[in-house]
Amino acid sequence: MNPLHAYRHRELPLVELVLAAVQLGAGIPSAGDERVRAEVDERTVRYYQSTGLVDRPGRYEGRTAIYGYRHLLQVLATKALQGAGYSLAQVQSSLAGVVTPDLEAAVARALGEEVGPVVPPEPAPRALVQFEVAPGLWLTVDPAIHPDPTALVVALSPHIKRSTP
Repeated sequence: MNPLHAYRHRELPLVELVLAAVQLGAGIPSAGDERVRAEVDERTVRYYQSTGLVDRPGRYEGRTAIYGYRHLLQVLATKALQGAGYSLAQVQSSLAGVVTPDLEAAVARALGEEVGPVVPPEPAPRALVQFEVAPGLWLTVDPAIHPDPTALVVALSPHIKRSTP
């Protein structure tokens, strides 16, 4: 099983992000360049963030920055490219605009994992609510977007009735 998958839906404070990057990064081969540190630390992640190699934290809990799966992939991809002999400037241009599934595939390859085609997950079915607001005129509301569908229909009904022939 791909070791990255354990982190797909996790949120990590910086300390845990670094631990995960060190643990997973141990499996990434390095060109042996002494100028490149083998392990990641908190200072390195902050530097990567300041140079745009790693996105800003997803959110904060108080003063603690919370990172996600994409951040972990960005750190690992950066270390993999550095380990392959790329400069940070080359890494920046290589990773600019790369979407998460492509980052995941690149890191998995660097870890020696078999990479299959990226298949987007099927969207989860949603329960929609329908109201007949006039004869033959139906309004469909997604409660995940509007938490009180009935109130929405009540608010719209006078405007709908006025505009129907």
